[in-house]
Amino acid sequence: MFYEGFEQVADNGWKVGVNDLSDGDRQQPLSQLAQRPAGALRQATSPVRDGQHALQATVPHELGSFRSEVARPAVPMGSENWYGFSIYLPQTWQVDQQSTILAQWHAQIGQDAKSQDDDVKNNPPVAVSVKGNQWMLDLHWNSQGAAATGPGSGTHAYTLGAIRTGAWCDFVLHATWSPTGNGVIQLWQDGQQVVDYTGPTEYNNKQGPYFKIGIYRPGWKTKNATQYAQDTATTEPITVYDDAVRIAQGPATYQDVAPDRH
Repeated sequence: MFYEGFEQVADNGWKVGVNDLSDGDRQQPLSQLAQRPAGALRQATSPVRDGQHALQATVPHELGSFRSEVARPAVPMGSENWYGFSIYLPQTWQVDQQSTILAQWHAQIGQDAKSQDDDVKNNPPVAVSVKGNQWMLDLHWNSQGAAATGPGSGTHAYTLGAIRTGAWCDFVLHATWSPTGNGVIQLWQDGQQVVDYTGPTEYNNKQGPYFKIGIYRPGWKTKNATQYAQDTATTEPITVYDDAVRIAQGPATYQDVAPDRH
């Protein structure tokens, strides 16, 4: 069982992801970034879901600033895993039709596995996002290849319900990672099961995905300048808070990783 409440300014195996590979912050350990007063990733004392601290992730409202995430190491393909975490959308959250990914399980693609960078042309196999005023869960898979398109590929989107600002939203995801029909995705939101899926859950890779939490706003990448210019709804930086991260590999239960576990 892995637990992270961000109570200490420590790396704890997290890998920092800030924008693309050219951003200098991407080479910094979390323990250094988290102590900056206005950093992309920092330790916060309010709001908190568990304990006395949480992780604050921020993406400035500017073209080329699109990611502020922390990532865990990849897991084996075919493995069973349970993930619990809580996300807080502040009252200043601005509703926008562009998707903002707030938690994702991203595939390792060939040589890209060394950098754990997701600038390759693939969607994460599983992602929790906000689009408009709705929570979403998006699935992508390919039973025949390592790309999001082509023979064997597929996708499915679940609408999970309206967001609430100024409140924590608890998630538990149970996954068996497989490019074939024996994969499993089950998702609970605030204690209620909202997804129960059986089928492919990954691309046809040797390695399973790695879990990332924070903010990923693909429409603000430099290559998406036109999309960014049309994004008139968001006028301020994007900020979210993450806390109570629990991860169990192998047989476990909902309660083992639930954010409200005490």
